[in-house]
Formats: sequence, C-alpha cells, structure tokens
Amino acid sequence: MKRVKLGIVVLSALLSFFLIAGGIVQAEDGVTKDEILIGSTMDLSGPLAFMGQSWRDGANLYFKHINDQGGIHGRKIKLLIEDDGFQAPRTVQGVKKLITRDKVFVMSMNMGAAGIFAILPLLEEYKIPMLPAGTANSKLVDPPRKYVFLMDTSYITQAIVGAKYVKETLKVNKPIVACIYQDDVTGQQWFEGTKIAFDRVYGIKNVLDLSYKRGAIDFSSQISKCKQAGVTHVFMHVNDREPAAIMKEAQRVQFKALYITSSAAASRKTVELAGDSINYSGGLLMSTYAVDLHDDTPAINFYRSLIKKYNMCSVDNPMNGWGYQAAIVLCEVIKRAGPDLTREKFIKAAETLKGFDSGMMTPVTWTPTKRGGGDAAWIFKADPSTNQWRRISSWIHE
Repeated sequence: MKRVKLGIVVLSALLSFFLIAGGIVQAEDGVTKDEILIGSTMDLSGPLAFMGQSWRDGANLYFKHINDQGGIHGRKIKLLIEDDGFQAPRTVQGVKKLITRDKVFVMSMNMGAAGIFAILPLLEEYKIPMLPAGTANSKLVDPPRKYVFLMDTSYITQAIVGAKYVKETLKVNKPIVACIYQDDVTGQQWFEGTKIAFDRVYGIKNVLDLSYKRGAIDFSSQISKCKQAGVTHVFMHVNDREPAAIMKEAQRVQFKALYITSSAAASRKTVELAGDSINYSGGLLMSTYAVDLHDDTPAINFYRSLIKKYNMCSVDNPMNGWGYQAAIVLCEVIKRAGPDLTREKFIKAAETLKGFDSGMMTPVTWTPTKRGGGDAAWIFKADPSTNQWRRISSWIHE
C-alpha cells in the first residue's frame, strides 16, 4: 500500500513538472502565450450604430499599432464585439456569449449605462473586469465596484463645468435654465447634475424638467414650455439625432436660447444634422472630457500619423478618438499587469494609475476606492460651416 501511495505521489509530481516545463499550466480564460481576447458589446446596427462603429474602429487602430510592435509581453490584442443594437436584453445575451463561449479575458468599451447595469450580475458572477466602461454615468461606480472602471468625466461634473462656463466666461448673471434629457438612468443623472450645477454655481434651485422617451422625434411640448418660461439656457443630454429635432422646432416657433449638451453628443453628425438651426439659436456648446483632435500636440499628431499609416478612422470623427483613447488605457493596464496575466493582477495594475495622461483626454486615476473618471472638462462649440466641434476653453475643473 505504501508503495502504491508513493508511486501516486511521484507520478503527480512528475506530471506537474512536465506540465509546467511544457507551458501547459492552466491560464486565465482569454489569455494564451500569443493572444489576449477582449470582449465588448456595442451598437453596430441600431440607433447609435455610427457611435459604435466609430468606437470599434478607433480601438482597432490602436490595437493594430500595438500588435505591429509585437503586442504586449509578446501577446497580441484581439477585440471581439457583439452587436447589441443598443438594447439591454441583447447586451446581456452578448456578454453571456463572450464570457461562456468565446472565453474573453476582460470586457471593454461596452456601450451605454442601461446595458452595463444589466450585465453587472454577470461581471460579478464570473469575476470579469470591465475597463473602461462605455459611459460617463458615475452611478455605476458610486459606491465603487471591484470589476467596473470608468474613464470619462462624469455627467454630473460635465454639467457643473457647463454652469461654471456660463457664469465665469459668458458672465451671465441670472440664467433661466431648462434640462431636456432622455428619461433613462443616464439622462436622469444629467438632470440631477444640472440641478446640482446651478445650485452650486448660482444658488438656483429651479431647473425646468423636460424629459423625453427614447426614440422621440417631436419636441414641440418641451420647446413650448421653454418659450413660456423665458428659458435662456437649455442643458441637454442627447445623442446625435435629438439636437436637430429640438433646435429646428425652436427655430420654427422663433425661440432662441443657448444650448449646452453633454459628451454624449460629441459626434460630428450632431452638428451636421442640426445645421442652420445652430446659427438661429444662441449657439450649441458641449461639455466634454476629450481633446480637440485638430489641436497640435505630440499625442494628437501621433494619432493622425496612425490614421494615415493604416488608412483607418478620421481626425474629424471624435468618436474614433474615444475608442482610440479607451484602447490606450486598456493596453497600459495590461502592460502594467506583467507577463503572468490574471484578472486579479489586471485589477491591481489598474489601481496603480495615478493621473495617467495619454494626451487624449482628462488624466485617469484609479484606486481601490475610486473607479470614476476625471474631474475636469473642456467646452466645445459647434461650427455648422464645417460640421465640427471645436474647443473654446481650457480645462475647467469641478
């Protein structure tokens, strides 16, 4: 019996030795000796397909650059995307597939707060980090969640920056404010942020609450209420289509105001669709965390060089820039995690970012108790003559 037991022990030891020597030790899902699988869900065919496709292309631009340099610690990055059509049930289905069938290492750039809230139980169950999440909704990380990292300046901070610009730069003494927003978790945070902003900056507690349902195309009720109330400043949480409908309705009824939107409207399509209604109004501004891709800086010039080298993306598309920046941060964390890559090491590495500045957006800091994005934003102005957003301020801090 003793000989049998001894033989089993020896055999087990030899087997372990040969597995280790042969490099066949069980690795984390999504990690092999030459590849790392990254999973994501984006809208590639629905109402925000332009945004999803732009994020995808921007991220793949940077991944292509990294892979052509030999990857990270010898591993190349591969991005797998499930098209969720910007529908939370499909987000859940897509993430289940990516985790259980495709065996991805981490999630990244999953689009939209509603879908992300829906998949939080899956991230917890399978212990899958998401870095960065594709939203600026800080409710996802307040309180902090171990597996979720936000890169973007929150919508609350963006609203505060917008209010500070109105007071400190435009020198408006007594604004009358309305908030037009999609009635969902993210729109509600923008509304809360707008109320917080004008209370903090002006002591104004009355913000006209004008929500709308997803897919709305008629904003006559909202604009009528703005006109009746004598609104001077309209804060909007919208995507690329709604500003045109809102501002054209305002032009139709001869209502003028200054419109300020969140980063969700950063698409060039926003300006293109709104067109001349921007000139009729008091203007269209945006509070956002991303740089002006037309600026002359080393980081932006390098970005332009990759666009030219790989014939991918466009300097005129800010959404490409978001995907590119997300990929930079993701790769930085993978690099810091080291060659023996595990999800726990990945999380620990993310928590070492202290003011990480890629030159493409607000610096990022993450710790065990901080999972949110930056604390500052720029103000951009829409230029309908070129269909561009152009930066008109320096960093404004919360």
